[in-house]
This record gives sequence, C-alpha cells and structure tokens, in this order.
Amino acid sequence: MEWSVNEKVALEVAAAASFAGLRAVSVMKQNGVNVASDFLLHLTASGTRGGLVLISCEDPGALSSVNEGESRYFAKMLEMPLLEPADFQEAKDLTKWAFELSEAIGNVVMLRSVTRMSHASGNVICGKLPAKSRRAKFEYDGSVMDSSHGPMISTPVVAKHLLHQKKLKDVEALFEKSPFNQYVGPAKPKLLIITSSACFLYSGEAVEMLGLQKKVGILKLATTWPLPPALLKKHLLKTDKILIVEEVMPFLEENVKVLAAGMIRQMSGKTFYGKIDQTLPAAGELNPDIVAEALCKIMKIKRKMLPAGYVAELKKAAALIPAREQTFCAGCPHRASFWNIHNAIALDGRKGFVCGDIGCYSMA
Repeated sequence: MEWSVNEKVALEVAAAASFAGLRAVSVMKQNGVNVASDFLLHLTASGTRGGLVLISCEDPGALSSVNEGESRYFAKMLEMPLLEPADFQEAKDLTKWAFELSEAIGNVVMLRSVTRMSHASGNVICGKLPAKSRRAKFEYDGSVMDSSHGPMISTPVVAKHLLHQKKLKDVEALFEKSPFNQYVGPAKPKLLIITSSACFLYSGEAVEMLGLQKKVGILKLATTWPLPPALLKKHLLKTDKILIVEEVMPFLEENVKVLAAGMIRQMSGKTFYGKIDQTLPAAGELNPDIVAEALCKIMKIKRKMLPAGYVAELKKAAALIPAREQTFCAGCPHRASFWNIHNAIALDGRKGFVCGDIGCYSMA
C-alpha cells in the first residue's frame, strides 16, 4: 500500500505494477480523478497487463469536497468500463469482477462509489480467498506484436484504439447478461425508474413509502458504461413513463435518451423525467423524500401526511442531540500540524492564514 504525493502519481504507481503483471487499485475522490486524468488519458490508450481498477469515491452534495464533480464522463470519454455498486456486498463483488474484467480487456476499469456508501459499513460475504500470490515480471521484447497488444506504448494509436473499441463491445455483451443489473417490480409498470448506485436504495424506499410497488418498476444498473442496450430496450418497451434517478449530473439520463432516440419508431410517445426537466434537483445529493416527491408529481398522487405531532416530537428529539462541529478525524496528524502553525502565527503577532493541500485544510 502506498499513500502517494497526488492522485496522478498514485495512478502511475498502480499502472507500473499492472505493467509487471500484478493487480493494482488506485483509490481517490472525484477531485483526484481530475488530477489523474492527464495520465489516465494515455493509460487507456496504451492499455494494461495485470488487473487495474480505478476507484472514484464521489461526493454528491459536496459534504467533504470543494465541488460535487462527476467522474462518469471520463469513463465515456476514455472508453473505460464503469461499474456502480448499490450496497456493501456489491462493492466487494464488483471490485473482484472489475479486476477480472480489466485483465480480460487489457485496460483500466472504473468503479464509482458515493459518500453515503463510502462512509458507511456493513457485513459482506468474502468468499474463497485466492491461494496464490503473483510475482512482478516485466516483459517487453519490442516486437510489433508486443507494441500492438502490450501496455508499454500507445502506438500504433489507431490500431490499438480499434482493438480497444472491439474489446469494449465485448464488455457490452457481458454487461447485457450481468447478474448485478436487477429489475424489481410489476411485469408492465405504469412508471419505470432507471437508477444506479445508492439511488437504487432511495428509489426502493420511496416506492415502498408511497405504496406503489404494483405500479412502479425499478431497473438498477450496476454496469453504467457502456450501457446494456438490449436490456434497456426490453424494459423501456414496457411503459411510456420513465424516471431516471441518479447523482449528480444527468449522465444516465442523457445516454438513455440517446439510446432511445436511436430506436425512435419503437420509443415514440414515451416521456422521460429526471434532472433535465427539473423533476429532480439538478444539484446536491438525493434521498428517499426527494424521490418520493418526484413520484407524487409524475403519478399525480398526494403524499400521506405525517401523523399529528410527529414533527413536534422530531424537534424535541433533535434538541437532545449534542452539537457536532466539523473537525478533523480522530487521530489525524493534521490536528497537530495546524495546531503548531496556529501557535506560531499567534506568537509572531501578525495576522496570517493557513492554506495547503486540497480538502480538509479548509477547517484549519
């Protein structure tokens, strides 16, 4: 394990391990993917050898970030397979599959998490652990075949690009049959929700809250790029109303609409709801209440009122909760660092301010 100077260096180190046949993972938040994108652009062009997974833990609502940026667009732009787990077990299982997928196509696979999952915990079934460990072995003979299929260089660019696109088509076929994609609901729903990640849980809770289990179906996609067109077509044909629930940008919404536009004769008369038409907020994180409000609007129903006195009791309970200000995590070495800096500034007697690395320094 290495804590690198920055995310670009972290991905470079992980790629070096991959070039030597080892499996490697590079973990960062959405801001870090921006930093690593310069190298990532060339890495996806050259390819990899050992399984290489890029995990982006994103922050809808910017709870601990300076923005709520989206990394999913990198997956589309750089033609990387993208996986989005909806719960803890899927996070473990999809990570394992991501390594296998990476080695099958000889390229990076991205796995996207969000704050509410990354900051939570739960039980998972680990399964059988691998008995053998790999040893690093760097091989490159400089031949045309090795250059064309090996990960060391991106040339010949066009030939390798075409080969990568062919492999991405193979991934699409695998995604069509993926057991991680799941449909819950009636055979012919009045409304279809298409969703991914933690929004699957929000959607399920909202449907249950409103008692719409017999009217609303939910298609959860764990494989969000490339999208599985046949699977989507199968479910889109079942209904005329589609709500796309996701965080933060309308990535799924845009690409599902493009897919539907390519089948215009079969998809005519369908109405799509989501962030673009402001059925759902264009920014910030979602929750079951926000999804429930959107469902009420589309289905033209009124939400049941809370029992009398419920809000008053909530306020009483809230008053009992101790105030918790934002602070550094327990044991964080930055606590001592910034304490020393503040003391030095106080002793100096002049006004000063503290700035440094991105993120938690804003609390200094």
